[in-house]
Amino acid sequence: KNIRKEKTMFKDKKLISFVVITLLLVFTIFISANSGSIKANFSELIVGIFTKEYANVNAIVDVRFPRIIITILVGAALGISGLLLQTVLKNPLVDPSLIGVSSGAALFMYFGIGLFPNLIIFKSIFSIIGGMLGFAIIYFLAGKTKNNIKIILIGIAISYFFTGILNSLQYLNQSNSSTSLSFKTSSLGTKNWEDVKLLAIWLPILFIASFLLSKLCNIFTLDDNIISSLGININRVRLLISFVAVALASIATTVAGVLVFLALITPHIAKIIIGRNHIFTIPFTGLLGAFILLLFDTVGRVAFNPVEIPAELIMMIVGGPAFIILVKRGVN
Repeated sequence: KNIRKEKTMFKDKKLISFVVITLLLVFTIFISANSGSIKANFSELIVGIFTKEYANVNAIVDVRFPRIIITILVGAALGISGLLLQTVLKNPLVDPSLIGVSSGAALFMYFGIGLFPNLIIFKSIFSIIGGMLGFAIIYFLAGKTKNNIKIILIGIAISYFFTGILNSLQYLNQSNSSTSLSFKTSSLGTKNWEDVKLLAIWLPILFIASFLLSKLCNIFTLDDNIISSLGININRVRLLISFVAVALASIATTVAGVLVFLALITPHIAKIIIGRNHIFTIPFTGLLGAFILLLFDTVGRVAFNPVEIPAELIMMIVGGPAFIILVKRGVN
């Protein structure tokens, strides 16, 4: 009876956690949609989205919803990407922006825009190629050392290398505004429905793939030798999950630029709240990442209005102390 009672309480805690984070996300969407001169109450917003009955709601949908949707999708993608990479590399300090994935994606996206300026699908394909290149380097080097700190330091060096090449190319082409891009801070404020479409092409498939791989993610709690003894090709599984993780981070970088800390911290918070079973942790991490990024983006827009603070800067300010707290708790 006690075991059944504990299992029921555990399930109830998970359900409550999912309900709470979903309600927080919905509430933040409403606040974000109404943060400006044009406003609508909740009922108007819900009815207006589907009927286009209200002019104020139509304006909100046209102007603010692309940014809101992009922020939610990018936050979810980065959160899940960080969780998957930390799982397969068995390194709690892994973040796509730290190990060269995001900077590689940004660099190759620059090439994609230069070669195919009118085809946005090539922009995302080149980003994935760049992200995979960055990950391939760190994966090869990770096989040579078991020291988590060394892996992160190597990853930072790779990230700086790619960023240095990108900045050099931008400097050389700064007179050409059509190819001059900046990935130092997020550019969520300049996005439109075309960017939403780009995310919609890739992310739903990658989200589903992440969830389908959740049971395989759970095996990484075991030692690699034990996993191999079960008849599982550990390298094949690791590369499959890594491809999904890198694709998520690369597509997010394509639209939002390089965002730091989100993919690093979100998985740790999710595991503290919901546990380590990836069947639950993956969707919860997606919701949590979406909520955190939308919250920071909304705060950045309204706190110092009319001046807008990029979400990445707020994330650095909040994320630094938050990660120190997590380290003191003992990240694993």
